[in-house]
Amino acid sequence: MRTSHDTLALAAAIALLSSCMGGSSTPTTSLASHQNQSHTGKHATTACPCLYVTNGYDSTVTIYAAGATGNVKPIQYIHGSRTGLSSPRDIAVDATGNMYVVNGDSGIGGGLVTVFAAGATGNAKPIQTISGSNTGLSDPFGIALDPLNGDIYVTNYLSGSTKSSSVTIYSPGSNGNVAPIGTIAGSDTGLFGSGGLALDPSGNIYVPNIGYTWSLTVYATGSTGNVAPMQTISGNKTKLEGGPEQLALDLSLNIYAANYNGGPLGGGSVTVYAAGATGNVAPIQYITGKRTKMSGVTGIAVDGSDNIYVASENGATPYGSTVTVYAAGATGNVKPINTIKGTRTRLAEPQGIAIR
Repeated sequence: MRTSHDTLALAAAIALLSSCMGGSSTPTTSLASHQNQSHTGKHATTACPCLYVTNGYDSTVTIYAAGATGNVKPIQYIHGSRTGLSSPRDIAVDATGNMYVVNGDSGIGGGLVTVFAAGATGNAKPIQTISGSNTGLSDPFGIALDPLNGDIYVTNYLSGSTKSSSVTIYSPGSNGNVAPIGTIAGSDTGLFGSGGLALDPSGNIYVPNIGYTWSLTVYATGSTGNVAPMQTISGNKTKLEGGPEQLALDLSLNIYAANYNGGPLGGGSVTVYAAGATGNVAPIQYITGKRTKMSGVTGIAVDGSDNIYVASENGATPYGSTVTVYAAGATGNVKPINTIKGTRTRLAEPQGIAIR
């Protein structure tokens, strides 16, 4: 089903993979260091790979060094009235370190996308903003970048609507009240209550659906219009319980889903499906249970070693939120190998996460 690439093209695409799928691989290069100007919202001294987190409770973005653990301060912290952040739900990071944040509750044209320069911190102004009545944004939930051409993909949840959800696509560098260059929408798409999304190195589009039928749908590269998915994972064997809010891919294109209140105890779960899986298939990994410390799972990312990063809201105590990390291949009621938690972290109902 996927487009063939020669070895060099595939290697280049994989190097961009984390920016387009919410952090499913770790790049080999680092961001340049910048002067620390946190109060003016310019740049902080940062070397990555890093973990990027959007926080819905207080509309912020927190960034941590790779391997951070415990009650650690973020190395970058984007917050304040100049940022335009409003209930940020998901984040993608491009090859230069620019951060693309989708905001679901702005009251401006149904949502907006804010883009921040690499290293931005403090009360930083975005370098691009997509918002307005022409954009087609409607309660946007997820964001990803096309590794082939840099196009910006956004899922629109359409909360409470009886219509199907949509995926809107924007040209690189889009700014202002711009129309999408493509839209996936319609009765044949299977989109309903769509959450965070991911693109693979070939540009295939992966979408979790939280609506009345929990599912993961996959669309071919370049899809637009009322197009049917080329893969659909759905059914009682899948264990997509409690609604798959986000997904990520590893370098083998296995599909990882974050299920908000899945599992026998309803605390949340992670389900993993083999590359190319379709139909009513069982997961090849299933992480859930009290030992996992997951509760209200909202975000997921996978690093280049296949370690699994999971964001949890943890109920009505936003500053008790966590990011837990599980070893590659983990399954069952397993303890995390790492946990970011505590008031110094500024985690506050985390939503989307990415590794870049």
